[in-house]
Amino acid sequence: MRVTHEWVCEYVETVASPQEIADTLTMLGHEVEAIEQSDLGAVLAVKVTPNRGDCLSVLGIARELAASDPMRFQPTELMREAIRGWTLGDEETPLSATSVTIETPDLCPRYAARVWNEAPMQASADWMQARLIACGMRPINVIVDTTNYVMLELGQPLHAFDLDRLREERIVVRTARPGEKMRTLDGIEREFSTEMMLICDAERPVAVAGVMGGEETEVTQATKRILLESAHFQPTSVRRTRRALNLPTEASHRFERHVDPEGVVRALNRFALLLSQQTGVAQERGVCDLYPGRSEPQPVQVREARWNLLLGMDVPRAAAAASLNSLGMRVAETEAGLTATPPSWRADIAIEEDLVEEIGRLAGYENMPERLPEGSTPQGGESALTSLRTRARDAMLRLGFIEVVTHSLRAPSPLDAPCEPIRLRNPASPEVSVLRNSLLPGLADAARRQHDDSFFLFEVGRVFLPEAERVCIAGLMRGQLLPEHWRSGHAAEVDVFTVKGALQEVGARLHRLPAFEQSNDERFHPAKQARVVVGGQEVGVMGELSRLLVERMHLQPSLFAFELDLTSLMELPEATPRYKPFSAFPHVRRDIAIEVPKDVPYVEIERRIRESAAGLLEEVWLFDVYEGKGIEEGKHSLGIAMTLRHMEKTLTDEEANEVREQVLQALASLGAKQR
Repeated sequence: MRVTHEWVCEYVETVASPQEIADTLTMLGHEVEAIEQSDLGAVLAVKVTPNRGDCLSVLGIARELAASDPMRFQPTELMREAIRGWTLGDEETPLSATSVTIETPDLCPRYAARVWNEAPMQASADWMQARLIACGMRPINVIVDTTNYVMLELGQPLHAFDLDRLREERIVVRTARPGEKMRTLDGIEREFSTEMMLICDAERPVAVAGVMGGEETEVTQATKRILLESAHFQPTSVRRTRRALNLPTEASHRFERHVDPEGVVRALNRFALLLSQQTGVAQERGVCDLYPGRSEPQPVQVREARWNLLLGMDVPRAAAAASLNSLGMRVAETEAGLTATPPSWRADIAIEEDLVEEIGRLAGYENMPERLPEGSTPQGGESALTSLRTRARDAMLRLGFIEVVTHSLRAPSPLDAPCEPIRLRNPASPEVSVLRNSLLPGLADAARRQHDDSFFLFEVGRVFLPEAERVCIAGLMRGQLLPEHWRSGHAAEVDVFTVKGALQEVGARLHRLPAFEQSNDERFHPAKQARVVVGGQEVGVMGELSRLLVERMHLQPSLFAFELDLTSLMELPEATPRYKPFSAFPHVRRDIAIEVPKDVPYVEIERRIRESAAGLLEEVWLFDVYEGKGIEEGKHSLGIAMTLRHMEKTLTDEEANEVREQVLQALASLGAKQR
């Protein structure tokens, strides 16, 4: 917010220079970003935090200065008159010239209006124009300029309607109807959704509540009569509408940060006085003031021990009470501390810590003593998840993969995880309308930009599921395994076993060895995919991407991918590496050929073999799969090799054959028989 030094001095009597005022405001938590020069002297550019909408005005800045040092910044008669509200004596008289209806009192707790039957369309006074220009506003005419002046002075936005253009001279505050449209003052026709709050006449919208007026009822040189609106709108409603319409204004900036509901009529009265001073025109007697959402500020308790603990210094109870009282709060003493009822303009005061902050601000942050931390210092280091993430990333880099980083906001993709992605309520564009629930769509975008036929890409990052955020690692690859200058003859290409090997290497690095089971993920080739399982829990998926999906996304063919949930892996116990001594005795190999139903997964067959040959089995692998002549329908023949070794002696043929028979007996329960 921009405010001139001389305007502030109309509200507080002080000899402080602009720099001294800037320093005081900065120490109060309102950083003055710059001091500029204008025809009126120094202009302060004050950075107001979002929770302090009450400071978006000259009155608000003056209140802060007066509270910080009452002897140095003494309120003037103008400030005292502003606090009293510039009463005109007709506030209790109903306004007969128009009627106002509030259909949404939860969104519009208060709405007030005054009427002028003479609307002088002339330039505003030179002094007013000079202040508006210094504060970054363009003078237009006396009506518009005075509304802007009051907004800067008191923080209450006002809007003037051409009363003769209001159908039936009525005001109705309601939400939009389906398909309702209006051309706003910027000349753009806008369509409204049903949750947006509008100001309407008897038939149509005439303004977007708290944001901008409509073109059809704007004040022009032909205007004869005006209706002046002053209202309090629900901040979240204004914010939602402003974001949806992408229509930021000075008014919405203030309404979003809370406007004092008790200052609504005060602003109307101030406008009437300023307009009368400049033109001699008086308002019609009476005010239309509807206040269906009146609510009393709730008292907040603060304990003396609590504010001393949080501030790190002892502030006497009397000093704390004086500080809160100077901010407009009603203060009462309790056994443990104080109870303070915040004023209507301080919607940010709700809990004990809010009061502690106010006590600390006025006590002076610069007065707080320096104190070394007490107690033991916790040992730093990586979190378990960060460590796991780092090791997984290192494993991928060692395998020759290239890391990419993609955006977490994106458009919906066929490669999204099966769950519904989280959609943004007001996305900037369709391309950034959802939070990613998988890393694969981003990798696919990166692959689409690759000009090489062979690539190995991976990403580590967060994905966003309906129930929680997860950290995942994903990879995407295709093409030749070796660089062109290393190839001889037929070069090996990436296949599903390449992906499996990469996952086994990552699992070894993380001390959590994966197993692979059948899966049915529509994103992958039905016969070339698997669930990645660790400790009986599914932690990922791998395989070749579906050819239909690849064509639909205009990707290169034969793409292989995987995705692992590192958050789930972190929650699983780590397999501690153990030393196993080498055997000095030779191994014995035994092969078996079994006929087994196709629906029996190989991982289950291998598990039974390892259980039945425990203690002697060193290695087991599948070396042959046969279907055709001599094999029953629905079955296939598997050739499996086993390496057996004893740690303390050489195995005899009889002992090796006995292990082989134990394995065959164990596999019989799966419907397997020896060929």
